[in-house]
Amino acid sequence: MNKQQIDQYLERIGFSGPINHDGETLDRLIWAHISTVPFESLDLHEYGIVPSLNVDDLFEKFVIKRRGGYCFEQNTLFCQLLNDLGFPTYGTVVRLLRPGAPLFPYSHKGLVAEAEGKKWYCDVGFGGPGPKGVVEIRNGEQVVGGVTFRGTIRSDDFLIERKTDDGWVETMYFAPRPIEPVDFEPLNFYCALQPNSGFRLNRIVNLTLPNGSKALSDKHFTLRKGNMVIEKNVETPEELEDLLREEFGIDIHIPRGKKF
Repeated sequence: MNKQQIDQYLERIGFSGPINHDGETLDRLIWAHISTVPFESLDLHEYGIVPSLNVDDLFEKFVIKRRGGYCFEQNTLFCQLLNDLGFPTYGTVVRLLRPGAPLFPYSHKGLVAEAEGKKWYCDVGFGGPGPKGVVEIRNGEQVVGGVTFRGTIRSDDFLIERKTDDGWVETMYFAPRPIEPVDFEPLNFYCALQPNSGFRLNRIVNLTLPNGSKALSDKHFTLRKGNMVIEKNVETPEELEDLLREEFGIDIHIPRGKKF
């Protein structure tokens, strides 16, 4: 991206202040992104298309059209931004973990950035209970976005666990080595079009808030702010378009004539 595009991107995510090449700045950039750019599967669910991972296309979608996307899109564009800001960054393939669930395939894109002579895990494309900020790749506990995580460097990968009231829960692991951008293309295709893909089957839109979140699951909207929870359903494409515009800043046309 050129300087004008970088400035547009930073304006899109509401980022201001100095760009220091340290973990704190990485953390601020991640938070700025996830609190303004929604995680969403609308292209896959509503239109049945495979999202482009071309940086120019992603810039048009995210910055100009003010849309969101899922991990392959979000972290591809954010990777470009970090590299252009002077943080050496590359993509890595991640296996997400859920307690009691079958083992998922490697199907998530995360990022590894370098700053202060250290490596940091960065992720702006995880709609689940992952770190809402930067995670230093080292052994031990770290507080990220008010949540305690624990990192463990194993023989060939890095495990991240999240602390809960019931103990430590394994969240994800990955080998912190570079994966070529072209190698994410088949994963993107698989997640977009395979028949049982949750992104294809489900309408998902999430946005992180300073003290809560907004989430749309199919036709059910939930707003969480502190101890307050507001829920409502949308019943028509017109209501959905209004909700997406008002709550997530997404202005799109929902196709008519298909099961809503």
